[in-house]
Amino acid sequence: TIIGAVQEGTIQKLNSILPTVCSTVVSDKTRFAFERKEHPPHWVGTLPTSFANEEVGQSTLVLALLDALEAEGGWKLKGSNAMNHDFDKVTYKYFFVKTM
Repeated sequence: TIIGAVQEGTIQKLNSILPTVCSTVVSDKTRFAFERKEHPPHWVGTLPTSFANEEVGQSTLVLALLDALEAEGGWKLKGSNAMNHDFDKVTYKYFFVKTM
């Protein structure tokens, strides 16, 4: 989930990059696109058939996100959080502010 004034071009870049940086093989069935929700305004995307291993995959996903925001410009990382839900699922939260 992405909440905030992220440019459409950044979302499109993430749509194309995120499936390719997972540890699983990308196929024609690997369809990913952030979907815009209105209440509250945010973007939601899931990769239900993809996996990101702990050694490289998770770091690569985070790096892809940071690269996309850096290319857009003006975002500053203010905080982060990670939560293990069970053996197979981890949620990462990153808090950015848009600098003027």
